[in-house]
Amino acid sequence: MEEKSQTRKKLIRAGIKLFSKYGYAATTTRMIASEAGVNLSAIAFHYSTKECLYVACLEYMLGKIKGYYAASYEEIEEAFQSGTMTPEKASHFLEKLIDLQIEVAFVPKYQSTLSLIYWEDNGPEDMRPLSEAVFDRQEHVMADLLQVVAPVTEERAMIASRHINGSIIAFGEHRNLTRTYMPDVMEGEEIPFWIRDEIKGNCLAIVRHLMDPVELPPHLLA
Repeated sequence: MEEKSQTRKKLIRAGIKLFSKYGYAATTTRMIASEAGVNLSAIAFHYSTKECLYVACLEYMLGKIKGYYAASYEEIEEAFQSGTMTPEKASHFLEKLIDLQIEVAFVPKYQSTLSLIYWEDNGPEDMRPLSEAVFDRQEHVMADLLQVVAPVTEERAMIASRHINGSIIAFGEHRNLTRTYMPDVMEGEEIPFWIRDEIKGNCLAIVRHLMDPVELPPHLLA
């Protein structure tokens, strides 16, 4: 039983590494078996097909990413349900969610998650669990908070939320474009302070813009 469990773990680790690097279509079962150091037949025995193994890899990563956001979402949901959400609290939660996304975009341990998200559109049809966890739910939660702090419609809040989240995550998905300009981190840092400050400041500027309804067309006002 222990040997079977270890083999499954090896296949999951190998699958995550290769799917995140090459995508679903270009990753073969032979590549995964070689990376895991097991016989090719082990994939059929434990997961039946490449697609089933792919699903298992996504579910494994989904569990980790859901755990990453869980505490913040619980706090936010509790404030809304109890009727204690205020503009001040909503602003605090918005900053916290922005910080969380910056972590996902820049901290090395989340790079496999971002790479899998990048490849999800090329995988089996309608299978986007990581995108839904990192983008869709985050954007809906953030849009709800934006409507607390600013007099805007749901539609405008969703556009602003996508603007904020998309601009952050793009750094992680396309980090090669900025790697040359990234300084080394200081001891005790995972993200250079000035980069975190720069990105967070730009995101909060979007929030401040929403809070000023001057010159907005009437249909964009809540």
